[in-house]
Amino acid sequence: MIRTALVGGTGYGGMELLRLSLLHPELEIATVTSRTSKGAVVDVHPGLRGLTELSFVDASADDLAETHDLLVFATPHGVAASEIGPLLERHPDVRVIDLSGDHRLRDADEYARHYGKAHAHPEALEKAVYGLPECGARGAVRGARLVANPGCHASATLLALWPLVREGLVTGRPAVASVTGSSGSGSAPGKGTHHPERFASFKAYKPLDHQHVPEIEQHLRGVAPAFDGVDFVPHSAPFSRGIAVTAFVPVKRGREREAVQVLRSTYEDEVFVRLVPGTPEVRAVAGSNFADVAAVAGTGTVCVFVTIDNLVKGMAGTAVQNANLMFGLDETTGLRHAALGP
Repeated sequence: MIRTALVGGTGYGGMELLRLSLLHPELEIATVTSRTSKGAVVDVHPGLRGLTELSFVDASADDLAETHDLLVFATPHGVAASEIGPLLERHPDVRVIDLSGDHRLRDADEYARHYGKAHAHPEALEKAVYGLPECGARGAVRGARLVANPGCHASATLLALWPLVREGLVTGRPAVASVTGSSGSGSAPGKGTHHPERFASFKAYKPLDHQHVPEIEQHLRGVAPAFDGVDFVPHSAPFSRGIAVTAFVPVKRGREREAVQVLRSTYEDEVFVRLVPGTPEVRAVAGSNFADVAAVAGTGTVCVFVTIDNLVKGMAGTAVQNANLMFGLDETTGLRHAALGP
């Protein structure tokens, strides 16, 4: 068993990791910490009643590293940045997955600009592997001690763009519209996620300045250093789970159909990427680790569509996928389950 500690278990990401661990034959979440909640985990996550007897504890990550194989940080931005670097130095056998944005960017100045604070241990950034297995990260994740789990918008956008950028087919800046459900804003209610404000509304937010943009561009420049960048606009939609990306990708004239075929050949053997007819739907992936992908060729443009569950493929599901790789298991272990349906 992979003895695992969940550092910060009160949010939606922690909830999903707990749910997925119950479906996993080798991943045991033995400890769940919280600095704000006491008592039984099921009091905060009632959907897990009858399935777990865990209670929240107030324990330091440093102490947990003594008795666990894996630590998963599901904490607000800034917490993992302050704790993971020293922890890895003191505990050479423990492995860590960070669900926050604290280790996704290699440039500490970029981190400070997009997350509003200096990184507490910038030396740890170069140790982190950006963990999106379907986009070239598999080998690096297998040998990693620290995996930076991708952002949810970034996961869907990279699935749309990475194959085309890697093959040198993109001729300019892709424009991406990404639509997300309310759970993407976390469990703490706010004006943007409060049901009466959101249930019948639709709007853009953080246009061209979302914090996931630099990780998207960083990963794409890893396969095409001259990549110009992406114009990215996220939108808030009146559903709970899911992300739907529409990417308008400029490609070389006469090679539009080739670009569609590149997407198909890249993903045809990927278990968690499904090539679907027409355009994908959010409800078909909700609660699952699947990403549904489709593409249409235009004139000098390919339109790529991707849907994922932001809490699973966009967070906890990819974390489990990465844990499987890190500990030598079949990548799909504990993740082959269907979407929730309507």
